[in-house]
Amino acid sequence: MSQPLHIGLLLCDTFEPILKQVGGLNYSAIFQKEFLAIDSNIRFTDFNAYKGELPNTVDQCDVWLINGSPAGAYEDIDWVHQLSGFIEQLQTAKKPTFGICFGHQLMAQALGGKVERSNKGWGIGISHNSVVAAKQYMQPRAKGIDVMAFHQDQVVQLPEGSEVLASSDFCPNYMVQYNNHMLSIQGHPEFNTQIVEGVLARESFDNRPAIRAQGMANSVGKPDTKLLFQWVVNFYRQAISHPKPL
Repeated sequence: MSQPLHIGLLLCDTFEPILKQVGGLNYSAIFQKEFLAIDSNIRFTDFNAYKGELPNTVDQCDVWLINGSPAGAYEDIDWVHQLSGFIEQLQTAKKPTFGICFGHQLMAQALGGKVERSNKGWGIGISHNSVVAAKQYMQPRAKGIDVMAFHQDQVVQLPEGSEVLASSDFCPNYMVQYNNHMLSIQGHPEFNTQIVEGVLARESFDNRPAIRAQGMANSVGKPDTKLLFQWVVNFYRQAISHPKPL
């Protein structure tokens, strides 16, 4: 049996109204379900970062996950600034951290990169990305990864020393490793078709019928959910076990 692993979920939104609408689990439960399907020896602690609730210390959990949010990484919002500062602490302490969508963008920005609203428009539904650099923890091997996406912002400039692991023409900096303990992805490996369609059904897309229709069409299919969560668990465990670059 693997050693116990304690994941701190730094929640940047709960997506609660959408999840209720599609009859899904709450956001924390979704992550727990996916991770525990890979490794049953994991426990979790939630921190509502979007409410300004952050851990007392970076050592409160073994590893960390930063999820998505409607907020922009570049927005002047108190909790965003606070979380950015905590990411800097995680970096200094070399705590294994994984970021998703907004988490991906905020990590890149906090470490010296740049995020902005993309001139390529919305990325909604299953995004197809080629693996351009395979790391040891990326087992099972795959030439590409298909992950649900829902974003307008993109990382347009990477921090110094970063390496792109997966990429597409639409989103060149799709999956990025910053060092041996920091990893992030633009997509939402925890999203499924129901969740994407639930977001698109909201009033905010009533005046965007073309985007809604395109997103609905793109969200049909089966993303590589299990593969991505396996890679993340492998990354966490390898980052803890090996201080040298992965």
